[in-house]
Amino acid sequence: MDDSIVTYDCGKGLSKIKAKTFTGHSNQGFACGISLSPDGQYLVSGDAEGKMWFWNWKTQKNIRTIKVHDGVCIDVDWHPLESSKVATCGWDGTVKIWN
Repeated sequence: MDDSIVTYDCGKGLSKIKAKTFTGHSNQGFACGISLSPDGQYLVSGDAEGKMWFWNWKTQKNIRTIKVHDGVCIDVDWHPLESSKVATCGWDGTVKIWN
């Protein structure tokens, strides 16, 4: 609930990976979905302001932000076979496919 995405290592118990924290988006109070690209290079998330955020997995830097919905962008998902496509859904009642 602090406007960040955190990652955990499950190899030897459960421990937070501090070096893999993604910040910048607004998600307080919402369970906005996240998705990792099929090649593992990018992380995408929705946010409370209707934006879709893309981060580089290695550097944790935001590489692009796009306004995709009026209201909350509650979920995002990468297409499993066509890696150039991402689906989003929002509280505005729409589902969109982005190329």
